[in-house]
Amino acid sequence: MPVVVNGEILSRKLIREEAQRLSEAPDWRNVPDSFEKRMHLQQAAEQFAIDRVLLRQEAEMDARPVDPALVESEVQRLRTTNGCRVVFDDTALRQQIERDLRIRQAIQERMGAVPPPTEEDIARFYAAERHNFQRPETVQAAHIVKHVDETHTEEEARAGIETALAELDSGEPFAAVADQHSDCKGNGGDLGAFPRGQMVPEFEDVVFALEPGRRSPVLRTPFGFHIAEVRARTAAGIADLSEVRHIIEPFLAAMNQQNALQRVIAGLRAKADIRRTSTREAERLGAQRAAS
Repeated sequence: MPVVVNGEILSRKLIREEAQRLSEAPDWRNVPDSFEKRMHLQQAAEQFAIDRVLLRQEAEMDARPVDPALVESEVQRLRTTNGCRVVFDDTALRQQIERDLRIRQAIQERMGAVPPPTEEDIARFYAAERHNFQRPETVQAAHIVKHVDETHTEEEARAGIETALAELDSGEPFAAVADQHSDCKGNGGDLGAFPRGQMVPEFEDVVFALEPGRRSPVLRTPFGFHIAEVRARTAAGIADLSEVRHIIEPFLAAMNQQNALQRVIAGLRAKADIRRTSTREAERLGAQRAAS
C-alpha cells in the first residue's frame, strides 16, 4: 500500500533510488541475493525515503533565500567534476542545488553545534577496540638501485652496482653512495618504513630477513640490481593510540554527526503524519497535490 507523509505520497522513484543506494553499501552488497534480502532492502529503503521527504518538507518551510554565491560555487564545482558536460540551460541543476543546500541548512540548524569527540571518548574507543588496530611488521630500509630497462643494459647496471658496492666496502656511508650512484637519487636512498606487500617479493624476502644495521649483497629484482640496508624494524602487534588517533577521531566525529541527525529525524517523525493508504486515495492525493 502507498505511504503518505504529511499528505504527500511517497514516490516509488524515491524508494527505488534509496534501494539502489543501500544495495551498493558493503553491509547489503555482501549478503547473498534472496527473497528475504529484497524484502528487507525494500523496507529499509522505504524508511530512508520517508526520512528524506521529512527533511525536505521541513526545509521547504524556511522561506529564507539560499545564498546565490553558494549555489554558483556548487554549479561550478559540478561543471569541473563533469568536465563541463552539463546542459547549457542549467536551470534545473540550479534548482536541485538550491533544494539540497536548503535541506543541508535546515539539518545543520536543527542539529546545532555538534561537539567533537573528547580525549576521553577517543581513549575509551581505543581501549574497547584496540584489538582491531593490528600493526603489521615493518622495516625501514634504504637502497641503491641500478635499473635494467630500455635505456640501461644488464651489463651497464651490473657495472654500476658493483662500483657502488666497492665504495660501501671501502667504508663510504650508505646515504652518500646512494646519492652518488643510485638511479633513484635523493634522501640517501631512504624508502621509509613499509610492511610486507608493498615491495616486490625479491626485495622484501631479503630486507625482512636482515637485522637493523645490516646490508644486503647485490640482489636482482624486475627493476634491476639493488643493494639494501635495513635501518629499523617494528614488530607486529597492536598499534599505539598515537598511531591510530587520526583514524579514530574523524570516525567518532562522523558518528556524533550521524547521531545528531538521527535525533533531528526522530523529532520530525514524532510530529509527522505517516500512514499507509489505499491506491485510490493515493491517486486522489496525487492529483490534488499536482493541481495545487
